[in-house]
Amino acid sequence: IGKIISVVKLSNVSEDKKDIGNKICMHITASNPISLDREGLDKKIIEKEIEIIKEELINSGKKGDIIEKISKGKINKFIADNTLINQAWIMDPKKTVSDILKESSVNSQIKIIDFVRFKVGEGV
Repeated sequence: IGKIISVVKLSNVSEDKKDIGNKICMHITASNPISLDREGLDKKIIEKEIEIIKEELINSGKKGDIIEKISKGKINKFIADNTLINQAWIMDPKKTVSDILKESSVNSQIKIIDFVRFKVGEGV
């Protein structure tokens, strides 16, 4: 208990929707996103992941166009799994975090400005 903590900075949260921050923090703690969105992902991470995916496909005997199509789909899945707003919501996997933000917005769209997740022993 108490080995992971998450903090999220939100904008446009109405008084009656303040619990959304706690829920998003629980989601971050459980799902460990790398970045907020695709633009936040380091290009080197994406390039390395593409390299790994293509190598696996080549080793499995796939050829040219098929490798490109499959690798595009797999990299899109990697991005969705590792960017906060595109992840499946832990409390309802049929929805994404982005969907939850839209549903929770009253007058103006709730936006995630930034987040951070710390785990005891990481980065040491």
